[in-house]
Amino acid sequence: MKTSTLSSLVIITLSLFQISCMQQDKKQDPYKEGDIVTWKINDHLILKAEVGERREHFVTHNERVERDFYRPQSERYIGQFPIDYQPASFDKITESEARDMPISKTSGGGYEFNLMLNGSWVQATDNSVNSNDTLDHPDQVKVVVNNYSLGGNTKQSFDNYSMLELDADSAETNNGMTCYRFKGKHDNQRRCFGESTNPLVSGFSYYIPTFKNYPVTVESREPIYSGIEINWYTDRKNLDQAQAIDTVIWDLIETWNISPIE
Repeated sequence: MKTSTLSSLVIITLSLFQISCMQQDKKQDPYKEGDIVTWKINDHLILKAEVGERREHFVTHNERVERDFYRPQSERYIGQFPIDYQPASFDKITESEARDMPISKTSGGGYEFNLMLNGSWVQATDNSVNSNDTLDHPDQVKVVVNNYSLGGNTKQSFDNYSMLELDADSAETNNGMTCYRFKGKHDNQRRCFGESTNPLVSGFSYYIPTFKNYPVTVESREPIYSGIEINWYTDRKNLDQAQAIDTVIWDLIETWNISPIE
């Protein structure tokens, strides 16, 4: 009886191990370069795109994080592209099709893609944009798109809130961007507002931290597409290209969007 019980326990243990291994094997990017994906953010914004080069998983070496939070099946990563990428375009669907299509489920990280500047290239990873080490290369731009429902736009937020802590007399304008120093002593920290070349977009803003090795976060919150928030992350050395990067991001979203609803 004891031998039988021991054998049963061994079999159960081996079975659980095999199941665990199978679950780990399933945790992989379900898309490959060249696939066509269609992801709905809201009725007004449905992205249909040809998938670009895939990224590698950045292993955290934290078993709980890997088990509970790494969900590649629900990640919405379009791919990594050169800044001059010309995407394939697709026909618009009907309004009824747009409304009937279910919202795409995400892992909580939004809809993502990367851009590469200056002719550079690197193997992309999914290292979190919340990390100061998120960039895989100084010429990389990581872009995250989300739905936004709080109203207003980037310019209104900058004028009504950001300017309260900025010294208006310190304004310096270059390449379509105006930067201000903070009131009081804040070393070289600055907050900037950039004009967008897209007539439907009020602009973009970003904060320049003291530490030069930290990536800069650029943000736009606009009412178009029934509310959209775009955050992108890059090295501060690329800020002289910020207006051009902003233009490319909005152009890609417009090309990828197959919803006819305005």
